[in-house]
Amino acid sequence: KRCTDTFIQGFDAERRTLTKMSHPGIAHFYDAGLTQHNLPFFVMEYVSGQPITEYCDEHRLSIRQRLSLFADVCKAVQHAHNKGVIHRDLTPNNILVSEDEDGKPRAQIIDFGIARKTDEEAADVMGTLVYMSPEQATRNASVDTRSDIYTLGVVLYELLVGKPPLDAEMFEGAALQ
Repeated sequence: KRCTDTFIQGFDAERRTLTKMSHPGIAHFYDAGLTQHNLPFFVMEYVSGQPITEYCDEHRLSIRQRLSLFADVCKAVQHAHNKGVIHRDLTPNNILVSEDEDGKPRAQIIDFGIARKTDEEAADVMGTLVYMSPEQATRNASVDTRSDIYTLGVVLYELLVGKPPLDAEMFEGAALQ
């Protein structure tokens, strides 16, 4: 099966995005290239963790511990923003928590597949609706770093309350503008 030019361009854009970042809160990018069959590949750090919400619930983290872990996530997102990268899909499933050698929780952001540069227009509606900022869910709206900040607020709400502020059922059958 051949890769389309659009797919290769998207893959290359993600590669360029990943090479910009070096932060302990972001899964490390090692290499990228093409196989002998001209198929693109990434070599990235394997993050053996759980989604942040599951980890916090399973380990019964206190509010203070959840906020501390979340602050680390915010620092990683700030690093991405400082490097000119908007993630656009910061869901609990893309924020994985593992434990370091001392047993301390360590959050890492993964999956920059739909990320955009801060100076790049993105007219496509992509991401997870329940976590998506209103401007990201609206076609032709300008998306900037504030969209990631909104999404972080949704994740924080879920960390503290146990569910996102908007229910997925609200979006069933709804047409995007």
